Amino acid sequence: MTHYLILESRDPYDSADWVKMQQIVIDLKKNGNDVTLFLLQNGVLPARKGTEFEKHFADLKTLEIDVFADFFALQERGIKHIAKSVEKTNFDRLIQLCLTTNTKTIWH
Repeated sequence: MTHYLILESRDPYDSADWVKMQQIVIDLKKNGNDVTLFLLQNGVLPARKGTEFEKHFADLKTLEIDVFADFFALQERGIKHIAKSVEKTNFDRLIQLCLTTNTKTIWH
């Protein structure tokens, strides 16, 4: 089974194709792949607690898609509270995920 690691560095507020990329994440999972979404840079902005995207991340979790947010990017943007379904992590975890066998990485 292929594992897809999606690196989301864009935020939905200024990237018109953010929604399309999220649909790709869901489609990959529905096609039987393991999928991880890793939010970094401005991609952490929708992970803030209380945003309209909180339900989206909960839906991803229901589909068994792990969603991680880079701790440094959160800290850099002053984000202290994030959606329950998003886990704070660091670049060590990202490197570990990149080196996992049968992983294909897509940066958006």
